[in-house]
Amino acid sequence: MKKFELTRRDFIKSVGLGSLGLLMSKPKPTSAALINWWPNTLLGRILRYKLQVKTEPNHLAQSLDMLVYDDVMPISDLIETTDSLGNKVGWYEIAPGQYIEAAWVQPVYDRPNPIDHRPIPEGGCAGEITVPLVPVYTKPGVRNIHRTFYYENTFWIQAKTTDENGTHWYELWDDLSGVSYFIKAYTMRRITPEEVLPIRPEIPADQKRLVLELGPQVVRAYEFNEPVWEAPVSSGLIDGSTPVGRWMSHRKRPCRRMVNEPGNPNIYDLPGVPWVTYITLEGVAFHGAYWHSNWGYVMSNGCINMKSPDAKWLYRWTNPNVPFDQYYYTEPEGTRVDVVTGYGDTPRS
Repeated sequence: MKKFELTRRDFIKSVGLGSLGLLMSKPKPTSAALINWWPNTLLGRILRYKLQVKTEPNHLAQSLDMLVYDDVMPISDLIETTDSLGNKVGWYEIAPGQYIEAAWVQPVYDRPNPIDHRPIPEGGCAGEITVPLVPVYTKPGVRNIHRTFYYENTFWIQAKTTDENGTHWYELWDDLSGVSYFIKAYTMRRITPEEVLPIRPEIPADQKRLVLELGPQVVRAYEFNEPVWEAPVSSGLIDGSTPVGRWMSHRKRPCRRMVNEPGNPNIYDLPGVPWVTYITLEGVAFHGAYWHSNWGYVMSNGCINMKSPDAKWLYRWTNPNVPFDQYYYTEPEGTRVDVVTGYGDTPRS
């Protein structure tokens, strides 16, 4: 197949925007050749404003190039190394002899969707972004804001519409401001009732519990005091921001726009945070995170960041069970959550 040269910026524009699907083959530090690619090709979205490309999976190795925020690159399987302090560090190979640190790469796919002609339920429904980058519009065809949605973001779909050019759009509800945003419909798939069914609902509610260990940064699910599942997490950077104690998963929502509270020096605005399971009235929650991949290390303002599929599993396994047609749901009782400080202090009763 004939190859041609393309800048990284041109490549990024093609990824997630409904192109025929192009994949960089043997990327070079300053340019990239393209071939046809398929939806199962693993890609990585860069999560830092500058991320060095190294000749070896080592921070001290020579730098070949610099990638920037929202660049999208093909990546290989994760390579785990250990740094001089004994910390585990993950790396992705983007070409022979070219490596980037995995903590600042979101693994993504580019999977446009066929148009779903079913009507939107009266109260709306959840949807999930399935491409790396999605431009956001204030009206169909009108993009006068600088906002982008990302792979595995979830949103509440209010309606769908078709413009005069025949382009299909989803209207998404901004759950913080109450306004609507629009994205092209092929960039999102609608969540089905089956995929959010409760996991192991036959287990008595008082025989399910979660244990979050802040030392090893891991959460475990227990049934009848036996561990049945675990996942790495990233909890609060500041001591006490993820509070130690006994809590309960009393309320949930499939998506949330999260913004820093007034006076918080860490400024953030994160739309489409997926699979939110709250454990405190102040808003500390388990949820998916798409802005880092540094699992196993403290990273957050207090919430418990997780890989989106892990957050979804936890959302389904814990009580209360959220009806499919409801954006927000709460009950007086839920699943017990023990947050403990470190290794070996897991409560059993």
